[in-house]
Amino acid sequence: MRLKTWHLFLVIIVLFGCSFYVVNLNFDKFYRVNGINNDNRVLIEKYLDEDEQTYLVENQIPIHQFIDYIEYDDFHLSNYQYYNFLDDSGRYSKISDILKTGNSLSTRLNYLYKSHAQNEAKTLIDKALEMAFLNEENFRFDYIDLYVALKPLYRETDYSYIQDSEIYVEKLNNLGIKDSNEVKETIKMLATAYNQKSLKALLMEELPKGTEIVYNPYELSTIVDQHHYIGQYEPNGLLLTQDIPRVRYAMYLQSDAYSALLKMYEEISKTYSGFLLREAYLSPKTLSAKEVGYNEYQLGLTICITQSQKAYKDFETTEMSKWLQEHAYEYGFILRYPQHKASITNHAYDAHIYRYVGKSLAKSLHDSEMTLEEYHNQS
Repeated sequence: MRLKTWHLFLVIIVLFGCSFYVVNLNFDKFYRVNGINNDNRVLIEKYLDEDEQTYLVENQIPIHQFIDYIEYDDFHLSNYQYYNFLDDSGRYSKISDILKTGNSLSTRLNYLYKSHAQNEAKTLIDKALEMAFLNEENFRFDYIDLYVALKPLYRETDYSYIQDSEIYVEKLNNLGIKDSNEVKETIKMLATAYNQKSLKALLMEELPKGTEIVYNPYELSTIVDQHHYIGQYEPNGLLLTQDIPRVRYAMYLQSDAYSALLKMYEEISKTYSGFLLREAYLSPKTLSAKEVGYNEYQLGLTICITQSQKAYKDFETTEMSKWLQEHAYEYGFILRYPQHKASITNHAYDAHIYRYVGKSLAKSLHDSEMTLEEYHNQS
């Protein structure tokens, strides 16, 4: 008898639960929606039509995911995730802009990618490329890494890097760079080194046979000569060579090269006087048309040194010159065009010209008596 009583009690509980579920389902279809309360229930019933209310319930969308947008005319519940992706980016201050952009993304991406649309939207927004996608018909998702690399070179509303990417890929392919990963890495190097104008000029230049583009001129071991071209390249981080005697006030070097030169000057001046910086960085604007892109001084790493009490042509016989040839490597400099190497460097011996390559490489080249060209040939 006791067992039957428990069975009856259990049946009553089940029936009550089912009845409660049915009643709530019929009279409060939002009860399963996370975050529902009387205030936002009023907003939902006022601003969402029957289809959207059904979509809300069936997908159990949490209230906080869309409630901030619900009172706007352009709001569409099915696009709430697009709105949230845009809002989370922190690039939009107006909800009206979020809704407009989110709706446009949804329309175009759903047409192109259907079930993958939201994933593609997340990628675009994470890369800050959603407006380029909406404004450029030739946008390619397989070029996204290229767009990310090039985009900082352009003004915010200038999306021409989409078209330029196509041009640059074709150019690199013609130069023998066809693997997609190699193309991507090359574009990244170019975008690091060049600005929008100089990059386009560099890749559009028809170079003489046997001359190649330098994709990474910021590397300390870079060679620039008649066979290695850097176009209108201008290095970042140039510093005025203050505290170093020089032939004119406005002389600049890259920061690392300047710091090393200052230390070397301070050390050599303890023994020898008259240290004088005769040449340093040269801007493309100061060079002749034939020199631009082929002059190593454009790197901001090469210097020309002389001694003020001596004739320029006699510098190589001075004790200062001997000290430099013996100790410059300790500061990261190498004699750029040493004796008996003209056939390798294609440049006559010159005791004045030194090149900053960093301490490690400078020591290696000094110890092995190798030139920069020989170093590259063995790499």
